[in-house]
Amino acid sequence: MKKTLAILVAAVMVLCAVVLASCDSQPATTDPVTTAGDVTTAEPKTTEADATTAEPTTEADVTTEPEKTTEAPDGPSYAEDDFYLYEGDPAGHVAVSAANNGELACKFTIENNARLIGLYFESCPSWSTHGESAFVVELYKWENDYDNTILGDPLYTEEFTEWEDNDSCDVDFTEAQPTGFGPGTYMYVFRGTTANIGVWAVDPVDECEYFENGTSSNHGFRVVANLLVEE
Repeated sequence: MKKTLAILVAAVMVLCAVVLASCDSQPATTDPVTTAGDVTTAEPKTTEADATTAEPTTEADVTTEPEKTTEAPDGPSYAEDDFYLYEGDPAGHVAVSAANNGELACKFTIENNARLIGLYFESCPSWSTHGESAFVVELYKWENDYDNTILGDPLYTEEFTEWEDNDSCDVDFTEAQPTGFGPGTYMYVFRGTTANIGVWAVDPVDECEYFENGTSSNHGFRVVANLLVEE
């Protein structure tokens, strides 16, 4: 009996030794190798502070500042017009002499919407002489009365010589003053510098005052003021 028990114990011990030896021979466990294809990149966690809640901007939402221009505002436009400084039928005119420094003059007013650009003397008689007569046309700014006005410097002066009988005389201020003379009261003076020169005249108009050699006259000299009038 003792011999059998000893054999069993010896067998159990052998079996345990075999089991222990088997455990020692198992390979060590290592972490698997991670390749680039196996890497999974986790999205970073978004916190409430990092969250963007704004709606995406569309083309319709974009506000574009209008392009600024520096164009100057347009000024007033003007059209040519005539202001007749007399009235009546020219067929009934009379010749008024300005011979030898005689002076024929007219005071008139240009309104606020107009500019004076010239004077047109419709007919200047020389009593049937040709190429012998001469005269000067002057334009003044009106100063209280006739004498004070001609004491000032004229705004414009032009001389005409070798005059033919009854020719018209066109005085153009724009060569000296391109935009003409602005609103105000003016007086022109027609001064003969030779014998046999003058101006035809008809009836006066209420808007004008006429002078012969500095004295009031009832002759409406046949002269037209050329204007630019604001449209």
